[in-house]
This record gives sequence, structure tokens and C-alpha cells, in this order.
Amino acid sequence: MTIVTDISPSANAAPASATAGVQAKRIGTTLRERFQNHIHKRECSDQTSPQYNEKMASRAIAAFAVSCHGGVDDILAGSSVCDSSQDGGIDAIYVSHVDKLLIVVQAKFNQNGQSTWNTADFLRFKDACSKLQRQEYERFDSQLQAISSDIDVALDSMDYKFLFVMAHTGKTGAADEILSDMQAWQQELNEAACVDTTSINPSDYPFQVHIFSAEDITNAIQGQSLSAINLQDVELSEYGKISDPYEAYFGIITADQVSEWWENHGQQLFSKNIRNILGNTDVNESIKKTAISAPENFWFYNNGITVLVKSANSHRRNVSTDRTRGLFSFSDISIINGAQTVSSLGILAKQKTIDDESLRKVKIQARFIVIEDAGIVRSITRANNHQNRVLGRDFASQETEQNRLSKELIIDGYTYQLLRNNENTIFSNNVITIDDALNSLVCAGGTASNIVTLKSQRGKFFENLEGALYRSVFNSSVSSVRVINTVKLQRVIESKIEEKSKNINKLRDKKIYGILTHGNRYMSAMVFHELPIWKSTDIINIDESIVTTIFNSILSRTELFITNNHDGAYLARLFTNVEKTHHMMSALKKQNSNVAT
Repeated sequence: MTIVTDISPSANAAPASATAGVQAKRIGTTLRERFQNHIHKRECSDQTSPQYNEKMASRAIAAFAVSCHGGVDDILAGSSVCDSSQDGGIDAIYVSHVDKLLIVVQAKFNQNGQSTWNTADFLRFKDACSKLQRQEYERFDSQLQAISSDIDVALDSMDYKFLFVMAHTGKTGAADEILSDMQAWQQELNEAACVDTTSINPSDYPFQVHIFSAEDITNAIQGQSLSAINLQDVELSEYGKISDPYEAYFGIITADQVSEWWENHGQQLFSKNIRNILGNTDVNESIKKTAISAPENFWFYNNGITVLVKSANSHRRNVSTDRTRGLFSFSDISIINGAQTVSSLGILAKQKTIDDESLRKVKIQARFIVIEDAGIVRSITRANNHQNRVLGRDFASQETEQNRLSKELIIDGYTYQLLRNNENTIFSNNVITIDDALNSLVCAGGTASNIVTLKSQRGKFFENLEGALYRSVFNSSVSSVRVINTVKLQRVIESKIEEKSKNINKLRDKKIYGILTHGNRYMSAMVFHELPIWKSTDIINIDESIVTTIFNSILSRTELFITNNHDGAYLARLFTNVEKTHHMMSALKKQNSNVAT
């Protein structure tokens, strides 16, 4: 699993080992036996055919590449394989909307173990990935076409990572010229996505090109076979047991035990989790702060941890009638919820920021669920990571300026809906939500950084209700009339965006479609700038024909500007780049000013 920027030209210089052919065949056999029951048999259904083993080995390598790069089980990895005579150069494809990840694989089974990527194979894969990005699904296998709507979601989002993986059983790396072309391709992809590749680690690139060689495959197979973690003599206090529908143990565990798990096993503890540790987040810092300053309150403040285990054994000395303390051993464990808790406490202990006595005072609620069924494991894992969250915007409902606006809007005959509503609310012109107000006020404000934040990280506006970002939108100068007028105009603009999007050919007019999809907040901001009637101190009536004329002019000028200045850019990223958005807005405002004079 090696990104091309981490590969040096010398990696391919050494000759293949004398046993390379044997190793390649063993890889093929091992992976074919592991994945073949989960992979389609089209064009190789005759298992007695001499071509069957070679074809299925190649498909199994593609499945394994998805399994390793996507962290998915064998069934899901096998179902991602779309290799056929009509595959268009893509052997497997996988989309995860949970992890926001799209993986594209081309696989080669080189039985002699000597080969590496040649120019023709690389260019075919590069061309296939380009066609996929252009959404030319008719060029690919029917299995890929069947998930085109999922691929669309990934392509239309700025949050997804794209891994283009070239998997094979040959030598590490590639010839100098080909490796250079691969690295240049990765650079081009990220530059088109407006990514400053000089300031971030390649592992954080939204577009990554990987080579998955025989050495990588072997290491991954060995790593998986050694990944099972067993916990011995786990002490639970105030514990209990559930037997139906699944066996489970629950109780209180102390932080000194958890920190020991982290010291011994690190991130491998979270092998089945849908996300890994998140770094220095506010949540992690809060966990550490509580453990240090108020260890006795930790249990009350923390959600606890959930652990999936293959088997559980109660110590023979545990007394069935006394549940105050018990010892247990758990095999093949994975923490599916509570990664931030475990890692934060582990880091505190490792850094000696907290002593052992304080660690023993930190109590954590823990659940150990005994289960093997892969389908149920996925369901439990997702459910434990998708519970309803309290968002910053929920706290805004009690903020002073919001309550003032709510009272003022009532006088004007409007209802200001501050709380989130999970029910489908019937749309009403006289109902304004806090999200409506945020969208319209930010766009009316016309500040590029705020517009980009609204598009890409809108939750930041509510992270700190005393902070400058929130106050730049909601402050004492914002009247109820200003909210009403901006929301009314914003709704007309959104109707124009929706109408235009429905009436254009998505494939023929890709640039316009991209502007409407990814630049919707930018479009609103530009209309607000060129139609400032919303600044009136009275509630306005809007002439939609005027909005249409201005809207179409901005859309046309924006398309021309992008063609001249950012042709080929990945628009989902372009409209989340503050500098480029500011430059574009300034240029169009200048154009409009010149026309007006």
C-alpha cells in the first residue's frame, strides 16, 4: 500500500529474487481460495479451464487491494470486483459514503514475479480513471454502471478521497520513466482539485495513486494473520451479562487497564472501527482534561467504549452471585466505539501527564459483545458510530441574538424555527429556520472566506457562539427585516439554481452543472451583490424576471472566467478554496462595475 510519491526510482532497480515466481503463484493461490466465493464468475465459470485459476487470481488480487485500502470484509471486497472483457480498464471499484472514500483498482497477476508496470498498462488505467471522472459510465462493465449513482455522490463532493490503485504480483515500484509519469499524474489530479501539495502530507491528498506490489501484498497478508488481539485478565466491576440475542458482558473498567491496551497494541485496537483516532480534537482534549482535573467525574461525562470479541471466558474464581468484581479474558477483540477515549487516555499515560493512582480513579463504562457474523458486526459498528449528535447549532437556539430575532419575526408575521426538526416539515413562506438565516446572511455578506466555510464546514459558524465567525453573521445590527429580505431573495436564487440544473444536459454542460452544484453559495453571493434590494429597511417584493437576468449573466461570466483561468479544475475543490473564490468574485464584480459605467 505505497503511494507513488513515497517510491524512489531505486526501488525497482534491484533484480527480483530467485523465488519471486514461487511467491507470485502462492499469492495467487492464497487470495483466489480466499475470495473466489465472493467474486462473480462471468467469463470464467468453468473451473476446470486452465484460464480459470489465472483469471480468478487476478480478480482476487483486485478484491484484496480493496480490502486493504478500504478496510472492508472479504464479502464486500469480492463484490467490488467488476473485471470482464468490457471493464474498460477498471477491475474493481468501491465507494464508502461512511468513510468518504472511492477506490479504483487495476490488477495484474504476474506468475513469474519478475514484471512490473509497463507504459501501456499504466496509460490504459490512467485513461480509464479519467473517463470515470468524466462520468462516462457506458464505457465500463455493467457492474460498475450499477453503482454509478454512488460514484456520482463521491465525484460531486469535496470530502471524498480517491485512491487509484495498481495492484500486481511483480517487483516493487516501476521503471524510472513510468514512475515519473505516475507521480506527475497524481500531481496533476491534485492541482486540478486546487490542493497545495507543498503544504500537506501525501497521505492527506484527495487524489492518491498507489502501487500495490507483491511485497506489499505479502506484508498485508502477514499483517492480517497477526492482527488478532487478545485481552487477558480484564477486570470489570459492577458487571453484568446479557445472553440474548447475543452474548455480552458490561461493567466498569479503569483507565490504567485501557492505557495498557493502548501501549501494547496502539491503533490495531480499532481494526473494525469505521474511523480511526481523530487527533487533537476538542473532544479528545476534553477527555484528557476531565481525566486530569476531575477523574472521579469521568464516568458521568463519558459515553464509554464498545468492544467486539470473538469469544469471552469468565475466570473460574468469579462468583455468580457477586457481581462487584470479575476477571475475564476476551479473544480477537476490536474497539468499535470509544477510540477517542482509549487513545486519549493511552497518550496521557505514555506522556506521564497523569500518574497511575489517578488512572485507577478514572472509571469507564464498557461493553464486550461476543459476535462473529460479519453482517451483524457491520450493523453494530455503524449503529454505534451514528447515534444522534448534539450540534453547535442546537445550542444557538438559546443564544441572545437568536431569541431576539425570534421575537421580532413574530411581529412581522413570521415563525423563526430555532430547533432541529427530524420530521418532514411542510414548507411555508412564513417559516424561516436558523439554517435559512445562516445561508442567506452569509451570502448577502459577500465575504469569500465565510462563503467557502458555509459550503465546506458550515458547522464552524456554531462552534463558538461568542467567536468572531458566528458574530460576523448574527449580531445586534441584524434586524428581522434583514433576515426576511435575504431569505426571500435566497429562496428565489435557489429556485433558479434548481430550475437550471434540471434543464441542462449534465454530461454536455459539465462546467455549468459543476458551477450550479459546487458554486451554489458563490452564485447566491454574486446575485446579492448585483441586486442589493435586500438592504431595504422595509420588507421587499422580488421581481423574479430581474433575478433571472442577473443570475444567467453571472453564470455565463463565471463559466468564461473558469475556462480562461481554471480550465480542467476540479470544481468541488475550486469553490472551497478561499483565495481562488475571492479572486473570481473580485474579477466578476470588476467586470460588472465596468459595464455599469
